[in-house]
Amino acid sequence: MPAISVIVPTFNRRDYLLEALAALQQQSRPVDQIIVWDDGSSDGTSEAVAAVRDPRLQYHRAENAGKAAALNRALALAGGDYIWICDDDDIAAPDAAERLAGILDAAPGTGIAGGSYNRFRDTPQGREATGPGYWPDLGTGSPLRHLLEDIFLFQNATLVRRQCYDRAGPFREDLPRSIDYDMIVRLAVRFPIKMTSRVLFLQRKHDGERGPAGHRHAASAADRVWAEQDRAVFRGLRDHLPLPLMEAMFTGEPAQVRRAAHLQRGGVFARHGLWQEALEDFEAAAAAAPAVPLAPAEVAICRRAVSGKHGVVFSPQDSARLVQLRRSGRSGSEITASLGRGLLWSLRRALTGCDAAETLRLARMLGTTRLQLRPAAVSVSAPGSAELHENSTLPPSAYNW
Repeated sequence: MPAISVIVPTFNRRDYLLEALAALQQQSRPVDQIIVWDDGSSDGTSEAVAAVRDPRLQYHRAENAGKAAALNRALALAGGDYIWICDDDDIAAPDAAERLAGILDAAPGTGIAGGSYNRFRDTPQGREATGPGYWPDLGTGSPLRHLLEDIFLFQNATLVRRQCYDRAGPFREDLPRSIDYDMIVRLAVRFPIKMTSRVLFLQRKHDGERGPAGHRHAASAADRVWAEQDRAVFRGLRDHLPLPLMEAMFTGEPAQVRRAAHLQRGGVFARHGLWQEALEDFEAAAAAAPAVPLAPAEVAICRRAVSGKHGVVFSPQDSARLVQLRRSGRSGSEITASLGRGLLWSLRRALTGCDAAETLRLARMLGTTRLQLRPAAVSVSAPGSAELHENSTLPPSAYNW
C-alpha cells in the first residue's frame, strides 16, 4: 500500500496545531509520516508538540522564513508515495486520507485527488459550521477550468503523488501568500485531477492578523489583499497556460476550438484582474474565427470573465481596446456583447443590493465602452455556426507540453 506523508507547516498556532494533529493521528487509513515544520514560533509550539507521543511525528524548527520555505524544506524530508499538506488551523475528516488515497490507488494515471470542505468558527455559543465559501458546478467543464477561474481546491482536501511535486518544482518563496493556489495550478496543468464531493476537512475561520511575518494584514483587509495577490500569482503563471492545453477543453471545428481556447485563457486572466493579458487573448479569439457566430459555450466564457469575485476595473487603455474589438467584425462584436451583458448583470446585482458606488462605477464602465448596446450573441444553431462543446475531462495528451 502506498505510504502517505503529511506535512503541517506551523507558526504561532500551538492550540490549533494540536487539534489538527489529533485529527491526523485518528485517520481511518493511517498515515505513515507526519512532518511538523515550525517556522519560528514563539508561543511554546515546540514544547506542545514534544508532548505528543507518536513515532510517526517528526518535528523540525527553523527561523521564520515563510510558509513556502517551510514546505520546500519539509518536502525534502517526506518519504511517502503520496503527499498530504495540511494547514495548522484546520481539521481533517476521519476518513479523509482513506478517501483521497483510494482515488489515487484506483487511478494510476491521476496525479491529484481532491475533495470538498466546510467552514467553521468557534464562538462563545459553540462551534458554528457553514458550507464552503465557494464551490463550482463540477457537472459542467473540467476541474482544471474551474480551478483556473477561482480557487476551490485546498491543500487539506488534496492528495498528490510525490513525483508530481518533483516535476512541478518548489513552492514560490517570493510570494508572501497564495502559494497554495499557485502550486495547485502548476500541478493541475500537468496532471489530471479526480474529485470527490465528500467533505474532507473543516476550514477554520478566525479573526486577527493574517499572513507571514512582514506581510501581515487584518482580516478586514482580506479582499483587497487577495485581489492583489491573485494578480501576482496569475501574472507568473502565463507560461503555464499554453494554448493547446486550453484547446483540449473543447471539441468542435479547429478554428472555433482555437477561438474558444483564446477566450477561455483570456477569461481566466480577466477574472484575476489582468486585463492587458486578457485582451491579447480576446483579440486573438476574434481573429481566429471572425465570421463564425459565438457558440453558447463561448458566450458563457465571456460572461464568466466579468464575474470574478474581485470585480472588474478597466483602465482607459483597456476601454479603448474593447471599443476597437467591438468594431473589428462580427466575432469581436459578439465577444464584447457577451462581456457587456455579464457586466450588465453585475450592475443589476449591485443595484438590487443598494450598492450605489458599485452601481455608478459599473454604469460608467458600460457607458465608456458601450458594450451593452450590442445585440446578444446568436445561438449555435444559427446559420454559419458550428457545434462546440466543453469537455468535462481532458485527454492524457493535453498534459504533455
